Amino acid sequence: MEDVLRGAFLIALAVVAYHACTKTRYLVREKRWCFVSLSGLTILGLGILFAPLLPAISIFLGLSLLLFGMGGIVRYLRCSSIRDHLTNLYTRWYFFEEWLPREVKRQKRTGGTIAFAMLDVDGLKKVNDERGHAAGDRVLERFAQAVLANIRGEDIAVRFGGDEVLLAFPGGGKESARKALERIAWALGDISFSSGVSVWDGRGEPEEAIREADHRMYGEKRKKQGNSGDSSAVAGGRETRTTPNEGVLPGA
Repeated sequence: MEDVLRGAFLIALAVVAYHACTKTRYLVREKRWCFVSLSGLTILGLGILFAPLLPAISIFLGLSLLLFGMGGIVRYLRCSSIRDHLTNLYTRWYFFEEWLPREVKRQKRTGGTIAFAMLDVDGLKKVNDERGHAAGDRVLERFAQAVLANIRGEDIAVRFGGDEVLLAFPGGGKESARKALERIAWALGDISFSSGVSVWDGRGEPEEAIREADHRMYGEKRKKQGNSGDSSAVAGGRETRTTPNEGVLPGA
């Protein structure tokens, strides 16, 4: 009877381990940690098989709870590393570690391009200084909502910095990026932003195109500040639109 009970514990433990593995296998990139965990489970399984019955029951119950709990923790941490908690935009880590390498391979295989647009909310520092960071967070949230509502499902929006957002348009060019920026500007109404656009055509490194978009965005921001002496994110109730600062890398 005791042997049957131990066998049932081992089978139940294997089921719990399989469940935890299937729920987290797409979340852990370095598979060696999975092998380390499975090795540890094998050793503990031997403890269930050969230890006295009461300690074996304790090992089984403790391991089952640990596996369920660790699976949930891994999923939560992975989600936190993918999405920014305030804006629900993707994080820089996910963009550079996951999305960009995968998309670059796909576009090289098909001969496609990726258009990049760097956006920066105008005058967000002034909002934070005069109204507090809670007001600045609300501006960012509204900005992010407008961005997400006006790009395609295959596009990606990344919180690149404090108030900077990077958009990537797989297979797109400067015209598709420009149209998306126009839609975002009209959706925002009284919130203005500066932008810069560049296109990676499959030659060179895509990071060069991102830097070029960033450079053009800051050029537009400096031009606005030079013309007005100030740049306000919330323009006193009147509508403020932005004109996309277009550009393509040399040779793109």
